[in-house]
Amino acid sequence: MLMLALALLSAPIDREVLQQLLVVDTSHGHETDALQPILKRFQDAGVPAQILESAPGRGNLIARIKGTGAKRPLLLMAHVDVVPVEGQKWTTAPFTPTERDGYLYARGVSDDKAMASAIVEVTLAIVRSGQKPSRDIIVALCAGEETGGFAGARWLVAEHKDLIDAELALNEGGNILLTPDLSKAMSADLSVGEKTFQTFKLVARGPGGHSSVPPMDDDAVLELSRALVKLGEHRFAAHVIPEVREKLAQAATFEKGPVQAALASAAKSAPRISPQDEAVLVHERVYNALIRTTCVTTQLQGAPQDNVLPTVAEATVNCRILPGETIEATEAELRKVIGDEKLELKPVAAFGYGGKAPLEGPVPSAVRAAAKKVYGDIPVVETISTGGTDSRYLRAVGIAAYGIHTAPGTLDDLRAGRGAHGADERRNLKWLPSGTEYLRAIVAELVK
Repeated sequence: MLMLALALLSAPIDREVLQQLLVVDTSHGHETDALQPILKRFQDAGVPAQILESAPGRGNLIARIKGTGAKRPLLLMAHVDVVPVEGQKWTTAPFTPTERDGYLYARGVSDDKAMASAIVEVTLAIVRSGQKPSRDIIVALCAGEETGGFAGARWLVAEHKDLIDAELALNEGGNILLTPDLSKAMSADLSVGEKTFQTFKLVARGPGGHSSVPPMDDDAVLELSRALVKLGEHRFAAHVIPEVREKLAQAATFEKGPVQAALASAAKSAPRISPQDEAVLVHERVYNALIRTTCVTTQLQGAPQDNVLPTVAEATVNCRILPGETIEATEAELRKVIGDEKLELKPVAAFGYGGKAPLEGPVPSAVRAAAKKVYGDIPVVETISTGGTDSRYLRAVGIAAYGIHTAPGTLDDLRAGRGAHGADERRNLKWLPSGTEYLRAIVAELVK
């Protein structure tokens, strides 16, 4: 009864917090502006809270709800920065939250402001209840996750670790998958690890000069292009690591045709994938990313003007490396594929290894119980995040960090680009409150 009463009390506030976060453009900083109203909410509730800036305007909110101390703290983390919208074709104003056809459209509604608002609501509800949790609950709403965490989580770990040190952490990285008709939840992902984010610069050099008299035997752009074609056509070895086997098996329950058969076969034969199954899954971008390291060219740079031959042609190659594989081995494979010693390949500053959390323990148990309570008898599927999150910095200092989500969505939206980072980022209004209740139930299990 208490849980139901808190849910009814919290719904309007939950939407208000989300609205306050979404209207602030945090794609190029300004996280402090977004966090000021939330800071006031915590302070008005008597919760010790502060905003720590890693640079002007780059705020990180830290709040702490005191527990009995029977258990070590629980950290609830989300980021309030978002990726830019420049160059994207939105049908709504991205920083004016818009309701249309049962959806809420706004940059950040999926990644990651819905989770930030859910954390605020759940923790303030605990304060209002007067209940004393078994462990301190630390809230960390961070800056700069989309640009590597240097302004946020990484900076907090380096400069203020005592404020966020915890036994367990819940962060972004999972998913709650809905049926295409939005009638029910199909599954809940629990991210127990993530790929390692590593960028490389590939550089070709030439003599330069006037574009009207190009050299026929020493063209930096041509040499770079040949190398990029090789990289683009290269496939790193495919295999099924333990952390994604159940995800593939679960996906086989709703996919159709050859994809369904390949997923089921790959999960059954893990860690091996047959050439036949790999040939199918390589064309399914979501599943392909789960079974292999990937490297893709994301940026190109040449001459400063159109009538100048570049002395330097440069490409940015972004790699996402499977857990258990190394940056060094990936670099060595790239060099072998390029096969041209004249080209320079060098890693950009590392963001740290993705790391892994235990497949069993209090968080997986709490997530399974919460999913059943909120969504019914659905599978909770362990997986990895193919994108990078701030959890890698937490795992590096001994915090068991897991990825969940509080904004349910469909696979169709993901494939259509209406999820994280896409134009017309959206989430279904009917299902958003359930995400907050899901987080509430998980936290209740972990602090009882």
